[in-house]
Amino acid sequence: MANIRFEGGAAVKTDTRTYAFGGTWEADDVIRVQVGNKIKDVTGGSVTTATVVTTLAAAIVALSADDFPEMVGAESGFLATASTTTLTLTANKPGVPFICTLTPLEVTLGTADAQTIGGVGTATTGTVSVANAGSTVWDTAANWDGGVVPVAADAVFFDHYSGDVLYGLSNAGATLASLNFARSFTGLVGLPKVNNLGEEYPEYRTEYLTIDATLVRIGYGPGEGAGRIKLNNGSVQTAVTVDNTGTPVDEDLEAVLWKGTHASNTMTVRGDGSVGVAVFGGEVATLATLTVEGNSNVRCGLGTTLTTVTVNGGSVELNSNVTTLTVNDGTVTVNGTMTVGQLTINRGLVIYNSTGTLSGNTVVGENGSIDFGQGVGAVTVSNPIDSNNLNPVNDPDKRIVSLVVDYNGVTPLAGFGTNVRLTRANVA
Repeated sequence: MANIRFEGGAAVKTDTRTYAFGGTWEADDVIRVQVGNKIKDVTGGSVTTATVVTTLAAAIVALSADDFPEMVGAESGFLATASTTTLTLTANKPGVPFICTLTPLEVTLGTADAQTIGGVGTATTGTVSVANAGSTVWDTAANWDGGVVPVAADAVFFDHYSGDVLYGLSNAGATLASLNFARSFTGLVGLPKVNNLGEEYPEYRTEYLTIDATLVRIGYGPGEGAGRIKLNNGSVQTAVTVDNTGTPVDEDLEAVLWKGTHASNTMTVRGDGSVGVAVFGGEVATLATLTVEGNSNVRCGLGTTLTTVTVNGGSVELNSNVTTLTVNDGTVTVNGTMTVGQLTINRGLVIYNSTGTLSGNTVVGENGSIDFGQGVGAVTVSNPIDSNNLNPVNDPDKRIVSLVVDYNGVTPLAGFGTNVRLTRANVA
């Protein structure tokens, strides 16, 4: 085990890929060029491999900046160089990797018969001849104080550093002992959904720092904190603690975006933390326990599996089912069709916009309340609401199918005494 600190400062190298052409080509065979979701089909125009390669190189250099912002011609840095049987592509921007897929096809755009790129006749991203490197690249060894990229059982630290970590983010398979981001680290980790380096386009490279870690700690100590840390802890059991974060840099998103799928994952968010869990469509995450306190802002997306959630302060938005929800302070909003099992509100507010069932016991303390008035649609509350608060429920639109409240130790109406059950019913 080693303690390793990210220092940045590595020399920049330009990503370069080589593609080998072979087999037998026909004049109407097609090469599909794809970067992210952008596609360009080029006809080779010859039975001679060298001519096919030359034709493709010229076509790639001539690609439109609007359609292929990373391939905008040699005048802006991107190079496509042809030799007899190979094509070499050099990235437009040093230190920024690209992934270009070439696929040999028939004129009908069906599977190639005898022509090959990469020797296999199917899609290929080529062979890396010069690996992308630079101060924003996780897997550039020179960025680390020991000159070695972290490996299993290492403790990794980011502190007193303002540079970004944007590329080389796929590092699953070796579990770190811990991954630590001090509040004095103010750089960005991970890529936004939309690439904004020049022409905007959907990001196709790895967006999250994808790494296994037993412990993750974010935002400890003094400092302004980071405005974007995107972490994917995969299927390894992880305990995440977020003490504080910086101000989010991405509109309508939290500063820390996290996902991980182990059934026993835990997360504690406190201070001024801003955290989103599996917030993008199609993402999944699992938290056995989630604890939120302080002035934190936490949002759990549709793909989150939650078991026990305890809120001691702050603001929490739940877009997923939860087995046990305890609110000791703060505000919790439940959306969509999400269900809640056991719900206890000792202090604070639950805004129940969901049409999902409250299936367990619902207990509302003297300083707690649950508001159904901001949502739309019928709600089933399976058991009587147990409360020692005179006004535990706000349901002006009568969303609750059958509202029953057990008042314990308080008198809901003059002359009714204590320990009274009231059932709401419409009158003529």
